Amino acid sequence: MGKDLRNKELGLGISQRKDGVYVARFTNRAGKRIFFCDTNLSLLRRKFEKAKVEDYENRSVASGSYTLKEWYNFWIKNYKIPNEVTPQYVEHLDATFNKYILLKDRGNIDLRDLRNIDIQLMVNEAKENSVSASRNLLSILKQMLELAYENDLIVKNPAKSVHIKKPKRKSTESMSRKDEKMLLKHISSQQVRDMVLMMLNTGLRISELLGLSFDEVNLEERYIEISHQLSYKRNEEREYTFTQTKNKKKRIIPINDVTFEILNRVIKKREKQLGKTYRGKSAISDQLVFITVYGDAYCRSGFNSTLNYSINKTIKSGYEFECPRLSPHIFRHTFATRCLEAGMSPNTVSSLLGHGTIRMTLSYVHNSPEKFKEDTSLLNRI
Repeated sequence: MGKDLRNKELGLGISQRKDGVYVARFTNRAGKRIFFCDTNLSLLRRKFEKAKVEDYENRSVASGSYTLKEWYNFWIKNYKIPNEVTPQYVEHLDATFNKYILLKDRGNIDLRDLRNIDIQLMVNEAKENSVSASRNLLSILKQMLELAYENDLIVKNPAKSVHIKKPKRKSTESMSRKDEKMLLKHISSQQVRDMVLMMLNTGLRISELLGLSFDEVNLEERYIEISHQLSYKRNEEREYTFTQTKNKKKRIIPINDVTFEILNRVIKKREKQLGKTYRGKSAISDQLVFITVYGDAYCRSGFNSTLNYSINKTIKSGYEFECPRLSPHIFRHTFATRCLEAGMSPNTVSSLLGHGTIRMTLSYVHNSPEKFKEDTSLLNRI
C-alpha cells in the first residue's frame, strides 16, 4: 500500500512525492510499466482505475476472439501435431475433449468468459467418471489456455490454479502362476483365451494385439514384427484403421511354443474365413489375425468387457486373485516379470516390450513369492 506525506494509506499502486504530487503506477499485460501524476488525488484515482479496466478488457490482440472449440482445434493443428505427437495421442485428446466439452454444449464458450470456477466444475464432473478422466481434461485445458494467455487472448489462465487431489497410487503387480491358471480356466471363449495367452507370452499391448495382422507374423522363422496398432476410434467411414505404435518404432518379438501353437491354429482358421461377406466390417478386417464373430476388429471396450466377465466368473467360483486387479496391462507386467525371472537381461526385456528406457521396464517387474523365497535363500552365500 502506498502512503501520502502524512503516512495515510492511499491504496495499492498510489503514493505521494515530496513535492505533493500524487503518483499511480501499474504493470500492464505486456509487461510495460504505466504511471500517472496529478495534484488532485480523486482525479488521479479515476484515471488510474480507467487505465486498469481498459488494460483488462483489451484482451484479444492476436486474431480476434476464440471459442473453446475453435481454440482447441487451433491448438491441436498448430501446436500438437507439428510436434510429431502420435495420431493415437491426438485421438485420446479428442475423445476427452468431445466427451466433457463438446457433448456438454461447452464448445461455444468464449475463452474470455471462462473463469476458474467453470474449469473446476468441468473437472469435478469428469472426476465423477474417473480420476484419470479429470486429470486428462485438466491437462488439456491447462495447456491450451496457457497458450491462449501467451498469445494475449485472455488475461490469465483460469485452469492454472485448479488442482485435483492426488489419489493413492494403486498397486500394480503381476499375476501369480495360480492366478493365470484360474483365470484361463474360467474363460469360456477359445478366442479370448488365446488372446490372453498371447499377451502373457509376448508382452503385446492390447492395441497391438487387436491390430495384429498376417504380415506381422512369421511362423517359419517364429517371430512377430510389430509395426502398427489398432486405432482407438473409427474413421469418418466408421471403420477401424491402423496407426503407429506408441513409440513409433517397429520391434521384433520371437514367439515361444505356446504362441506358435495359437497363431498356427488361428491363422489356418482365419484363412478359411477370408472372402466371407460381413456387414459393416472395416477395410482392414481381412488383414487381422483376431476378429469378432461379426467379422470386424475387436474394440478395446468389447474385449475388456468379455475379460471382466471372466474375471468376475472366477471370483464367483470362490477363488481370490493374489493380484489386486487384472487388465491387459497387467498381462504385460506379468510377461516382464516372467522374462526376468527366467534369467533374461533387462535390456532384452526392454526391447521386447518396446520401452524407451530400462527404468520403465524395471517398474514393470514384481517378484512372485516363490521367486522371492528362492532369491533370499542366496543370502547364505554372502
